[in-house]
Amino acid sequence: MKWNYDFEISALAFEIVLLIFYFAKRHLPTKKDRYFILAMGAGCFATLMDMVSGLADTYWRSIPLELVHAINIFYFLAIATDVLLLFIYILSVTDQLDVVKTPLFLIYCVPYLLMVIMAIATPYTGALYYFDRIEGYMHGPTYLTNYILNTFYLILAIVYVVVYRSHISKLHLYSIISLIVLLAAGSILQSLFFPWVLLTNAFSAFAMCIMYLSLQNPDLYVDKETGLFNRDGYIEYLKELTSSGTEYSFMVICLDNYRSVKTVFGEDKTNRALQEAIGYVRKNYSDDHIFRYSEDTYIVLTPAKYDIEHTMELGRRRLDAGFAIDGEHIRFSVVFIVLPYEMLDNNIKRTQSILDYALKGVASGLKGNIIVDDELISSSKRRNDIEIALEKSIEKKSVQIYFMPIFSPITEKMERVEVLARIFDQKVGFIPPREFISEAEKNGSIISLGRHIFEKTCEFIKEQEPEMYGVGRISVNLSAMQLMQEGMAEEFIGISNKNGVSMDKISFDIAEVIDTDKDGIAESNMKKLTEAGAEFALNGYGSGYSSLENIMKLPISMVKIDRALVISYFEKDSMLLPDVIEMFRNQKLKIVLVGVETKDMARRLSVMGCDYLQGYFYSRTLPARDFVALMKRAGNKY
Repeated sequence: MKWNYDFEISALAFEIVLLIFYFAKRHLPTKKDRYFILAMGAGCFATLMDMVSGLADTYWRSIPLELVHAINIFYFLAIATDVLLLFIYILSVTDQLDVVKTPLFLIYCVPYLLMVIMAIATPYTGALYYFDRIEGYMHGPTYLTNYILNTFYLILAIVYVVVYRSHISKLHLYSIISLIVLLAAGSILQSLFFPWVLLTNAFSAFAMCIMYLSLQNPDLYVDKETGLFNRDGYIEYLKELTSSGTEYSFMVICLDNYRSVKTVFGEDKTNRALQEAIGYVRKNYSDDHIFRYSEDTYIVLTPAKYDIEHTMELGRRRLDAGFAIDGEHIRFSVVFIVLPYEMLDNNIKRTQSILDYALKGVASGLKGNIIVDDELISSSKRRNDIEIALEKSIEKKSVQIYFMPIFSPITEKMERVEVLARIFDQKVGFIPPREFISEAEKNGSIISLGRHIFEKTCEFIKEQEPEMYGVGRISVNLSAMQLMQEGMAEEFIGISNKNGVSMDKISFDIAEVIDTDKDGIAESNMKKLTEAGAEFALNGYGSGYSSLENIMKLPISMVKIDRALVISYFEKDSMLLPDVIEMFRNQKLKIVLVGVETKDMARRLSVMGCDYLQGYFYSRTLPARDFVALMKRAGNKY
């Protein structure tokens, strides 16, 4: 029988080039990577042996028969080994490589072992092939066993891919299915339609190309700027460590001033300094263990027993010394995070959560060396739970509004009220405002949260008509972030119009002095809202604000003096309160004193010249139902 080698020659050349390119690049030192290399190598060897055996079978009369048999045995073994290694590689892709260590895998190997036995015995049995004296090489009665073996492992691979599809991405899922279809197509075409054309390994080469480009492309795991492995590479290597049971620890290097250094010195000089810093780290660790997790965060996965404290000290000294770049002295400020092995387990999600918790700690201002312990994990986990609860509450519009009455010392009646947000979560329970407001300001959800609170406030005014009970304005808190959003004023005016609520029933409390409003967006929003009838109050004066000059730049008509300043006056720690009140009265501003807790405080504060009093003496923060009941008793004196 004569065979057509054209496809095999092209396939072998393609596979060799692919191997060369793969080894020319850095690749992760994982078992998945090793099985991919073995599968590629076996594929190349199978293609080579397909051609060599074809030539040997064609010229069998000119070659010792024993050598021809040996070549054919190697060919069948190469094909069987190639498909088995491909199956093991797919196990690694689906995170099921542990199966190799179980008795189940021995069952999976039975067809392979049968094929090995048949191949070795064929020179004596003629099962897979035999040589006719006239026709030469002929297929034996069990020749199709070769294709049945391929089919068995391909079907088994499909089963694992389908069952464990949640362990892989859609891209990987489609890639694996595509390569299995290609291998099946090659086997079917050669075995049933074109037995004289060597097609199987050509289709195997196409499958190898799919594996290379979508599953094992080294470029997917390398950071282009630094040459280190990137975040995806870190995840893959972490899977390797946890699945193998290797004891390891995290050392995370956070350059917490990276962005500011980049702004001051420029991208080019900063990156050159960064390369020097990375070069220093590379002297102490293999490149295989260093990962660029984000722009300013690097992870070193070290042996569990490594002296991390000594390493951190050396690293800090070097980074503190800085780097001389074109006459500029560039210094990176560094925060080290250490995750000891004792805090880790084989649960990748939990390990990743611990790392994210620690990084959030750095983002919130933690400095120095951070050794992750149970306390840090607990507090960080709470922040994470609060963030999730906040997102859920905003999405479902389940944030509740509570009301804090504000009374006039002259009429002794409730004339204003402050709206406060409250969140209740089934998992976390009641979340204090200071926690979820802080989280909302950090992640930017304060904009959606503020909009939602304002919508609920307008709906309440529309339904309950508080002005009928003497409540002239309802105060809503605004953050600087909200005010500096273009179109914020138009959006809020639109919400009030939609509910038929006049803006002269609204007062906006701002807790920060707007000193970063370079584009004048906040000032423009405040002007539009005041023109629509709203008023602005400075909330919490006395809790750390700067100069009066900055305050008076704001278009405010009221100042709420913080509880701390009021309490310190009554505890005789500070006697500034009367002077502060006089100062703002001279500026023609209305004054609210916060923190009134007793009748004596209310009496003494009433004569100081303030306009309104607010505190637990008058009322605690009330849910909507209780507040409505209080409004209906508004004529009662306290």
